[in-house]
Amino acid sequence: MKPDWLDTKEYPFESKYLQLDCGRMHYIDEGEGPVIVMVHGTPAWSFIYRNLIKLLRPKYRCVAMDMIGFGLSDKPEDFSYKPRAHADNFARLMEHLQLKDITLVVHDFGAPVGLAYALNNPQNIRNIVMLNTWTWSLSKHNTFSKASKYLVGPLGKFLHSKLNLSTGALVNELFGDAQNLPKSIQEQYVNALGTPEQQVRSLACARELVGVSKWYEELWQKRKNIRDIPTLILWGERDKLVKIEALQKWKRFFHECYVIHFEDSGHFLQEENADELAGYVSNFIKEEQKKREPAL
Repeated sequence: MKPDWLDTKEYPFESKYLQLDCGRMHYIDEGEGPVIVMVHGTPAWSFIYRNLIKLLRPKYRCVAMDMIGFGLSDKPEDFSYKPRAHADNFARLMEHLQLKDITLVVHDFGAPVGLAYALNNPQNIRNIVMLNTWTWSLSKHNTFSKASKYLVGPLGKFLHSKLNLSTGALVNELFGDAQNLPKSIQEQYVNALGTPEQQVRSLACARELVGVSKWYEELWQKRKNIRDIPTLILWGERDKLVKIEALQKWKRFFHECYVIHFEDSGHFLQEENADELAGYVSNFIKEEQKKREPAL
């Protein structure tokens, strides 16, 4: 049963669910062809990829989940909501769907979740597409202030004051770079966060982004497992959250890396530049496939 607030014209997909010990995890699985798996960040959900999916599903199989506590997934009281737990759930979904030769698309907090799977299962990952993100400890990262690190501005205030800032204001601030984001679309993000109590639980993952240094370091120690995977980086240069130094680190990391800069866009390229993103992702997949084809 879809909630009354869901705009099914904007999000016209069939809902599927995977039953986990902690609750039901919602996901969508649209189209046929080479597999593209998309992992959202916070405080987003699979809705953020809706336009990409509409554009890509005629030629690709597009899979996007809602992490527990987000979107149309359950929001249980007794789930930890820590990054490692979300990563475990994502691995369960990949095992359930038995996907191979994946193009993995990750954004924001979705990178440590999605790349944890890639680092442990590199044989299943054909390509990686990254949008404004990181996968390393932030505890000593100089692009984040000592006071807030990732939890800058309104998100940090929101989490530390437990809803002194309204959810609507939070979403408006975080999507502030998307100048033309209609209120009706913002409301899809606001409503998907649930009740005030549920919001504090699900957004606890953001508090943990600084406090999981050991787990991040564990991931980073496995980095050689993915550094040879062809990677496309799509980067909004007006990002208020993830600074350009993170991009430079990714460029140094991957052996085969292509970077597309969006000078006038911010953190949420999926909302601002969906048409261009779909074109770049499709062309990237096609070009990498050609490289793998035997010469005649």
